[in-house]
Order: sequence, then structure tokens, then C-alpha cells
Amino acid sequence: MKKLMLILSLSILLFAGCTVNVPEPLDIEATVQSNVEQVVQDKKLVDETMLQEALDQQAAKISTDIDQKLNMMMTQMADKQEPTPNFYIATPTLSIGSNQSSTKTSRSDGNCVVKYAYVSDVTFPDGTLTLPKTTFTKSWYIQNIGTCDLDHRYKLVYVSGDKVGTADEFPLFPSAKLLKPGESAVVSVQLAAPEDLSTFSTYWALKTPDGKVIQAGDAQNMLLSSVFKVGRQYNFYENLGGAICSDNSGLFFCGSSDRTSGRGTAYYAPSPTVESNYAGQPSIVISPPKIDNGTTRVAFGPILVPRGTWLRAAISCPPNAPSCDNYVRLFVQVEGQTEQRVTETQENNDGLTSQWNIQLSDYGYHDQSLLFIFEVQAIGGSDKDDMIIIQAPRLTDQPPIL
Repeated sequence: MKKLMLILSLSILLFAGCTVNVPEPLDIEATVQSNVEQVVQDKKLVDETMLQEALDQQAAKISTDIDQKLNMMMTQMADKQEPTPNFYIATPTLSIGSNQSSTKTSRSDGNCVVKYAYVSDVTFPDGTLTLPKTTFTKSWYIQNIGTCDLDHRYKLVYVSGDKVGTADEFPLFPSAKLLKPGESAVVSVQLAAPEDLSTFSTYWALKTPDGKVIQAGDAQNMLLSSVFKVGRQYNFYENLGGAICSDNSGLFFCGSSDRTSGRGTAYYAPSPTVESNYAGQPSIVISPPKIDNGTTRVAFGPILVPRGTWLRAAISCPPNAPSCDNYVRLFVQVEGQTEQRVTETQENNDGLTSQWNIQLSDYGYHDQSLLFIFEVQAIGGSDKDDMIIIQAPRLTDQPPIL
């Protein structure tokens, strides 16, 4: 086990599973709109223009991924001469805000029909575990299957279940965007985990400008739902869809493992093989961009952390990667303050795994809303071997067993 270098200065951040009768989950873990507004990039707030551009790119990426996945599935069924399933929704084709013409006639007059379809969860999939009093963004991917244009005058409104929203309604879009018939988009509400350790369910629907509440689906009998558990542990890997990923070139899509562009990557791996050649635990795999001293950051939060919380993880290179040589750092930031580095590990392929067991109270971090930032920096030039596996990164009240 390598020696951890603890820095003792006080102070430091489009789809888990697709239902809708699709036979396998969509491998999309999208970075989406509301969480983007909370993150510090390169030690200063990301400006609003960059955030909006990132949102548009992410929505387009989600739409493309879903479209490709469903089209592939339909092709496979056709090849096998299987009957076409009766999908609950139409295949999404466009992302919000596109300049392409809609496949349906769109309008906003009183004679049009308001209908929308749930496609999938985007962030915080049902069953996700979070800490008490943590605020998080729940996002869904929907498609406009009616004839009305949907814009910021429409709201997502609380309907039933546990009342855990930070407000009873939220604008469908934060700005003057337009969702035309046939187009698809990410929509979000902000939720706050209660103090009680339990399972919570909350249900939402669309409210028109004239106050009519409309449920999802062609039959308008489906609510947008969020089901989550409040416990004593927060698993970062379960919340990657709500994180902010960036490298030296700017923001990028969390969830992608494609390194062909030379950009940084960050994605979830359920059981990756680590450098000791053992199967690892659920992990976040982070790669720096392919430039000298390239840096990738993955930021989470804000997360309300009670006294006595530990941040625990195991850090490893992949096996058979002799050139793997990276700095792995953890930054913590109190909301509104400057981020501070809490620990740093130099990770290379020596067959060993580094352990992070950090009691946050030792650094003065407790009873505060915190941002957690995982940073991976290549030492020198970055190549295909530079990939860091962060196993079971979590916040927990369980100390390590010594």
C-alpha cells in the first residue's frame, strides 16, 4: 500500500437504466442542466454562456445515444424477423433547441394537443442512496408527442408522494427554449433528501400555462417519478450522471469511455480488473486527455456532510498498463469558498492499490454543504495506459477496519 500524501491545509466538487419496454438498459450517464450551475471549474465559476452550451451539447448527446440504441435494437429484431414491439413512446429524434424542422406540425394556439412521453431517467436513477439533507437534481428524458410547442411557460409540478422538492413547481426549461413536436429534451426538478433514514417516492407531471396538469404517455396516465433511499452512505459512482466532467479543453460528457478524440473521459465500471489482476468494486474510471500533463476533473455536489463522515476509496491503475503514471487528487470546497486540496496520490503500475480513508471532520468539514472534485493528472505525456480506477468512492459513517 502506498503512502498517501495528505495535505493538512484547512478548506476543498443519458442513462442509468431505460425502461419503456427496451430489453436492455441504455448506457447513458448524462451530465445535465441544473447541476451544471453548481460547479467550479479551474478554480472559478463556469460562466453562464459555457453552462448553456454544455447543456445543449449534453442534450444532443443523450438524444443521439437513445436514437442509435433504439434503432440498433429495431435492426436486430428485423434481422431475426421478430415482430416489432409496441413501444410506449416514439423513437426520439431531435434534441431540444435544434434548428432542424420538426416532423410534425407545431403550434402554440389553444387548438393544439399537449402530450409528452417519458423516455428514461437521466440522473439519480430509482434506488439511488444518498445522505440526509442532501440536495440533488432529478432529471428525466421526455419526448413531445403532441402538436403543441412546449416552452418555459410550461412547468413541472409536484402531484403526489413524498413532498421532497425544494419547490412545488419548476420551469420546464430555464430559458427561452422550444420543444417542438417530435423533439426530445432533458427536464429536471431539484429534490432534497429528508433527515429520516428511509425510502422516499415523489411524482411529478407537466402543467400547462393555463394551469392544466397533464400526465405522461399517449394515454396521459403516467407520472414522472423519483424513488430514492436516504442512508448513511453516499456512493459517488451511483451519482456520476449528476456530476460535472471537464478536462483542459472544457466540459465534456460524463459517461463516455471513448478516448479516440484525445479528450479526457470519466465513466462507471461495475467490476473493472485492477492492477493486482483482481476484479474490482463498482468504480469510476477517469482518464486524462492525451496531452502533456493533461488533467481531468469530476465534480460532485453540493452534498451535506454530517460530523463523523469518512471519504473512502481505493485507487489503482489498470492491469498490463506499464506506462500508467498519474497524480490522483481530491479537492473539497465549501459552497461559496475556494476549493482546497485534501489528498494526493501518485499512482503508477506497481501491482499495489492505494487506499483513501479520510475523516473529513479532521479537516473541519462537517455539517456543511460540500463539493467534491476528483482530479487525475498525467505525469508528463499521456497515453492509453493513463487510466485511473477509483473503486467504491463513497461518503460513509463507517471507519476503516485497521
